[in-house]
Amino acid sequence: MALYHFHVTQVSRGAGQSSVASAAYRAGEKLQDSYYGETHDYTRKGGVIMSEIILPDKAPERFGDRESLWNEVEHVEKHPQAQLAYSFDFALQNELSREENIRIAREFIMENFVSRGMICDVAIHEPGKGPNDIPNPHVHVLVPMRPLNDDGTWGTKEHREYILDEEGKRIRGDDGKYKFNAIRNTDWGDPETLDHWRAEWARKVNETFELHGIEARVDHRSYIDQGLDLLPQIHEGPNVRAMEAKGIRTEKGEWNRFVKAINKAIGKILGTFKAVIEAIDEIKSEEEQLKAQGKAERKDFMDAIEEYRHDLQEKYDFGKSRLVSKKMLELYSFISVHDIRSLNELGDFAKVMYGKVYDIRHETRAYQDKVKEIDRVLDLVSKYKANRPVYETWYKIAKPKKKQEYQSAHDGELRIYHMADRELRKIYPDMKIPVKELLRQRESYMLKAREASRDLEHYDKAAKQAYALKKQVYEAHRERKKRVQERSM
Repeated sequence: MALYHFHVTQVSRGAGQSSVASAAYRAGEKLQDSYYGETHDYTRKGGVIMSEIILPDKAPERFGDRESLWNEVEHVEKHPQAQLAYSFDFALQNELSREENIRIAREFIMENFVSRGMICDVAIHEPGKGPNDIPNPHVHVLVPMRPLNDDGTWGTKEHREYILDEEGKRIRGDDGKYKFNAIRNTDWGDPETLDHWRAEWARKVNETFELHGIEARVDHRSYIDQGLDLLPQIHEGPNVRAMEAKGIRTEKGEWNRFVKAINKAIGKILGTFKAVIEAIDEIKSEEEQLKAQGKAERKDFMDAIEEYRHDLQEKYDFGKSRLVSKKMLELYSFISVHDIRSLNELGDFAKVMYGKVYDIRHETRAYQDKVKEIDRVLDLVSKYKANRPVYETWYKIAKPKKKQEYQSAHDGELRIYHMADRELRKIYPDMKIPVKELLRQRESYMLKAREASRDLEHYDKAAKQAYALKKQVYEAHRERKKRVQERSM
């Protein structure tokens, strides 16, 4: 079955990430990180079938060496929270051979990334070698966020565009400094560019399928964009939109604002839990690597939390340590309430919460669909009643010529009437339409949809706490890993 996946994230120092470590993991190599003084060894990682660095014409040849490239990236970025690289991953197709997958991946990268001056560190993974495993070939592309100048030196990510007054003079802010907007020097991170790349990858895959006579096709649009998971809104119509534009709040407008808020909240919560699950999988993978090398420390989940608390106490002075204590108290309460005592249990908790939030979306969607169907019937009733007088007038005309003239003059109204009559009779053959009961049901479904979404606040809080816990465990894991690396040097 054809699968479409095309995703981009950022490798960020602020999130405790290293571009050298990211490159080593994706390529399955051992790289020395001179910025942190660490060695990242993923040579035992399986499933890496190909890795290479593809350079644009203006890039120096030394960037063809993975260790040199990513160490330069780390050192050129001075800010402690710097964003280092874009990390793309997209799915290859089981319907195609390995050679064909590699070919279209390289063509896509050359045509869409390298052509824009992007340095591309490419790795193709093909995990799933067990007898019952489903193959999951995919591509990783790591791209430095900082662009290159034409002479091959590192450029700047953004430039300042100062805000001017009517006389063209710079405006100072409350702090006395000139106000400006930070403008990115590339479009690599623009949503429009990502949408273009997603569409281009789908086109490349579908063209290849067609070339080989494969009937399968992929769609680059997200499930939400395809309308598969998005909670439906009510059609407002020109009158409602006009009232809303004047600041007059309508029932349909309020409902659609509620739906938009729910869509946003559910997407955010699901994304947060997904990030927790993925981070835990990464930690477990790295711990297994250390264990396989005989370097793992005997640390459990609670030790990681205690280490994090101790590290925080050392970093902050006494006044700020009270804030740290409050955060840790909330953390321990969260762990106790949900009985989370291990990394696996945190992962299981996130997966259960993800499922429950998805169930809320499914339940709310079901009520929304019922509301939408009732609105469709009520809209048909409205059109039926509004145009029935025209139909009755036409029906009573006896003379064929006058009847035809009237029909020509009122063709639109008569068509709408007949369409409404036809559709309503499919649902109510006797045309006894319980409008009052439909309105009562509609109100009931809308109330149930709101009630179903009320637990989202609880899940949003749980998602934030789980994410905070993940960050703390990740930090403790990183510190342990650093100590292990230092002892092995």
